[in-house]
This record gives sequence, C-alpha cells and structure tokens, in this order.
Amino acid sequence: MTATDRRRRRRRASAAPATLLAGFLLAGCADATGIPGTDVFEVGDPARIKGEGGTMLLYLVDREGRLTPVLRPGPFPADPGSGTGPASKAPLYDTPAGFALSALLRGPTGAELAASLHTELPLAFAPVRDPERKDGLLTITLPFPVTALSEAARGQIVCTVAHAEPLDVDARVVLAGQSNSIVPAQECPVPAS
Repeated sequence: MTATDRRRRRRRASAAPATLLAGFLLAGCADATGIPGTDVFEVGDPARIKGEGGTMLLYLVDREGRLTPVLRPGPFPADPGSGTGPASKAPLYDTPAGFALSALLRGPTGAELAASLHTELPLAFAPVRDPERKDGLLTITLPFPVTALSEAARGQIVCTVAHAEPLDVDARVVLAGQSNSIVPAQECPVPAS
C-alpha cells in the first residue's frame, strides 16, 4: 500500500463519522420543534383587485411567472362628487390606458421589486397613446418591436389595457410596435373579478 492510498483511507474513515453525525442532527431538527408537518392545500386563483379612487391597476409578473395585479397611485385625485349612480358613494375615476401603460413600461417600483415582482417588458420612457378602438378591437402602439415579447410580457400589456378605464375586461387587444411588428388580437388571460 502506497502513502497516497493510506491518506485516502484516512480521509474516508474520518469523513464517514462526520457524515453520519450530520445526518442524525438533521433528522433530529425536523422533530425538535414539535410542530407537525402539514399538507399543501390548493386555494384557487389570487384575489382580484379593482383600481378606483385615484389609483391605477398594472400587471407585473411574480417569481412563478404568473401575472399579478398591483395598485399604484394615479396621476390625479379622485373626484369625490362623482359616482356610478344617484345612490352610489363610490367615486368614478378614469385612468387612461395610455397613462397606465406608460407607468408599466417604466418598470416596477422598489416596493414591487421587494415583493418579488418584475416585468418582462423592455423599459421605455416614451409616453404611450391610448388605444385605438375599431371593430371591437383595441390597438395599442408601443415604442419597441412586439413580436419577440414573451407570453407574460404580452399579458402584462393586454391586461393593463383591458383593466384600465374605460374598463373593457373582455377586450381583444392588438399590439403594434416598431418595424411594423404586430401581435394578433388576444384577451387578458387573468379573469376579471
């Protein structure tokens, strides 16, 4: 037996008790808290929110790749004197779709990033015009090519437009961008509440 073989044997012999001890410690940690394990429960879709009273609703992406609605302050205060009917106390507030999209394209806020939300859209600081409405379609023109956008990025735009004011949650949205790129009409994949 060579000196190298002897060194290998000693290393293996000293590593085996350490590995065994670590296994026992980890097994003991699982039961040491006294808290029993639980099963995973499916609870359905995330809660839906509606922007009103001086807020706007934007869609970001969570760490699992799901579209997630977030509320942000709108550009103007809500008009407390308006309402949806004579008996209603809820204020009406219109956040134009173009304004909401411009905010979306500037990216997530620090608080949204801290909540593990991100965007799959390219950052753009150019203002976006409100969508054109024609033949039951909303066409939004963006300051970048749109055909290479991911499905989540397209969903961010479509849902933000569909849930902006005037509310049109069943809208079919066409994305148009630079270099004459066009993405055919699609609906928001997130159901309205």
